[in-house]
Amino acid sequence: MPGKKKNGSYDIISEDLYDCRIPLHNELAYQHGIHFDAKYVGSMEIPRPGSRIEIVAAMRRVRYEFKARGIKKRPVDIIVSIDGIKVVLQRKKKSQKDATWDESKLLVMFHPIHRVFYVSHDSQDLQIFSYIARDGASNTFKCNVFKSSKKVFFSYYAFQVFFISFQKEQGLNYAC
Repeated sequence: MPGKKKNGSYDIISEDLYDCRIPLHNELAYQHGIHFDAKYVGSMEIPRPGSRIEIVAAMRRVRYEFKARGIKKRPVDIIVSIDGIKVVLQRKKKSQKDATWDESKLLVMFHPIHRVFYVSHDSQDLQIFSYIARDGASNTFKCNVFKSSKKVFFSYYAFQVFFISFQKEQGLNYAC
């Protein structure tokens, strides 16, 4: 276990990393955006979920349907900021030298934070996480699924912290 000493007591200072009450990033970092590397599994329209079970079922349905079709996961950068959640394709190393940075060509999706309905991870595979966002034009819900190279705890934590801070800012009730 991290921080465990031989005599059985814990080192409180090294345990701070695992304490959910201590924010991982300061407020300025959220203004600029926090970056996460992941692979984009896919997105699918879903009916409005009523429970956590429906949300997990939607996430797994997206995952297995895209796997059955043989669609490859695309490497993306997920940027969580005050503006919202932005998903941008990662560029290949060859094209980084030649191409100029045109984010409009690389942007996969953008959801303002007030449109995000739910953020979740898959309890069977901690590398899988998703968020459900309401589409502005059609008012439908989309489940967006990603796979992280590491366990998704930090990504999930950042999404949750940002979402809770947004709700506090708006004066809404929130559940932690």
